[in-house]
Amino acid sequence: MNLRKFNRCKRYMLAGSLKKNGFDRWRLVFNGFNTDTGSDCTFFIEFYLLNPLLSPSECILGFKSRLEKTSEELQYALASTETGKNLLTEKDVKPSFVMVKVGRLSKNGKQFNAYFPSNALKTDTNDYILRVGTSDLNTCTLTDSSTAGSVTVSKMDLIQRPEMLCDAGSFSWNLRYKIEECFLPNFKSATTNWSCFGARTSFAGIILMDGEKYSVNTTTSYGYFDKNWGKDFTDPFFHLSANNLTSNISGKKLLSSCFAVQGIYNKRLSLLSNLEDKQIEFHAGGRKKYSIVYDFSESIPDEDGVKLHWTVSINDRRHVVDVDIFCKAENMIVREYECSDGERKLLKVLSGATGTGELKLYKKVKKNLELIEDVHIANCLCEYGNIEYPVK
Repeated sequence: MNLRKFNRCKRYMLAGSLKKNGFDRWRLVFNGFNTDTGSDCTFFIEFYLLNPLLSPSECILGFKSRLEKTSEELQYALASTETGKNLLTEKDVKPSFVMVKVGRLSKNGKQFNAYFPSNALKTDTNDYILRVGTSDLNTCTLTDSSTAGSVTVSKMDLIQRPEMLCDAGSFSWNLRYKIEECFLPNFKSATTNWSCFGARTSFAGIILMDGEKYSVNTTTSYGYFDKNWGKDFTDPFFHLSANNLTSNISGKKLLSSCFAVQGIYNKRLSLLSNLEDKQIEFHAGGRKKYSIVYDFSESIPDEDGVKLHWTVSINDRRHVVDVDIFCKAENMIVREYECSDGERKLLKVLSGATGTGELKLYKKVKKNLELIEDVHIANCLCEYGNIEYPVK
């Protein structure tokens, strides 16, 4: 592993033109248990930077209502004339802010957003990867081994600022983490980058959400930590990852195993896997030739309701990897991200973390396939998204 590259990709990556037309997003996902009921669920914590140099001292949200016309011109609208209706147009602006997005991926899941101007952000110090906040009460931090913070959104906040694009509630956290498995190199292109530096990450600590307490333990956190940055998101956006894996062949828990799939990058996906030291990687940005077939679809409803279905099949001259995942639609939520170029564009990502299925690894032996491993997957992070454009 190139530790220099590994450590660099965790840091703030917006330089040059990306400061005015770019995004940087850290994403942490992990499992926890309700300390009263014992029920488990998956949480996420994200730090999202957007066009920081455009408005360092003020948050600009692209979905805030901004009428282009003067008060005199709006008198036409008060008269309800056709001319007045035409004057009620919204001004498009490029957004600029730091957002902390936190929440729960489950049935009746929720998400809470806190927004800060970019001058409330400190990055790449000896103590922090990043630190953002305007007071001690709302400061959120990320270091090389921990993360802590608090986000509260009231119902009145959402009435006054519907452009916050989230739910009302509260979420606070204090967690330690350790990266157990990473994959290099990163995916790099002119518009977007992905670094899967925490495909298997152990978390420990406490979550408080809407007055309920959750415990996060290293052995059952099944954590994941990655990063995206660049000018824009991929469209469509496709992601699968898990490290709660059990061999269908031996029946044993695969404690040192994980996989991640992400794209779509020029009609290709990256598939990165380590199955008890059997490391098989297909990098969408690499020179290695491979064939890939993938799909995302909605299954026919049954007694378990509607399920969404992800399939991936990748092969080269030596190996074949098949991934087949289902996730109940009722256990998923939609997360939204404003795009860096503005124009009221949103990346909408359907996300869940209760995916189950199989991963099969084959070795090619002449014209035959030899099954090397057959893995049952649980607690799979499943995502599919598209960029939504405003109606003109």
